[in-house]
Amino acid sequence: MKLENIEDIQNFDNNNFVHPWEYMKDVGKNKRMFAEKAKGIYLYDEYGEKLIDGPGGMWCVQIGYGRPEMAHAISDQIIKMPYYSPWNMSSSPSAILAKKIAELAPGDLNHVFFTTCGSTAVDSAIRFVHFYNNVLGRNKKKKIISREKSYHGSTYLSATMCGKNRDKDWMDTATELVHFLPDVNPSRRPVKISVDEFLENKISDLENAILKLGAENVGAFIAEPVLASGGVIVPPNGYHKRCLEVCHKYDVLYISDEVVTAFGRLGHWFASKEVFGIEPDIITCAKG
Repeated sequence: MKLENIEDIQNFDNNNFVHPWEYMKDVGKNKRMFAEKAKGIYLYDEYGEKLIDGPGGMWCVQIGYGRPEMAHAISDQIIKMPYYSPWNMSSSPSAILAKKIAELAPGDLNHVFFTTCGSTAVDSAIRFVHFYNNVLGRNKKKKIISREKSYHGSTYLSATMCGKNRDKDWMDTATELVHFLPDVNPSRRPVKISVDEFLENKISDLENAILKLGAENVGAFIAEPVLASGGVIVPPNGYHKRCLEVCHKYDVLYISDEVVTAFGRLGHWFASKEVFGIEPDIITCAKG
């Protein structure tokens, strides 16, 4: 199909392409900027204007655009074998990658389960939590504690874990499965409350929630090391360590959602231990 001008493409975009989190009343009326080319940290729009891609796509282009070595590696593998189901066979790249991730992950996290994206990684983590407790005969230990302003994905189960109300407008979620803790942003703490006092309040929020719900009913606590799309919120120093201690006290699994923070985006392969000093029970990761 030959396109004479950018207006043709914009019409296709408005008439046929449903974008994520689209406001239905605006469908067909937008005139979006188009990313037509990328190199390094830069994007180029339909008019050739050069822009810095600050977020790195969706937090996922930490090595930059247009890397020949990446393109060649992908091309070589596609030609050799682009895909095979892991259900009944394995493949060398999959086994080698699993070993590499296990070596880089903190503590005793040495088993890797591959999914297709961050959302399905969170889905799988929740299902593993439920499976684990079912095997132990603790069939009621299923609730997940999450936090306000958190983001964990866009599939049904991962979206249930999200603490951002605007992500759930007009959408159903499994509300009975999750309990949300109040905002952990120290810059939004009450006036005259010190950061140390705020930290104690946040740890009490977690422990009180477990006690209120009943430790026998709580399977896991899920937390982003940094609440990324919630505002790039860094909790008070020591927050994650203290939360992990509370989880261990009540036999609650700790899921560190590193979909945004892993693979070098905070300067280390994983942020859980190197940046925040914890060895969680499960890490979810993706992007890059």
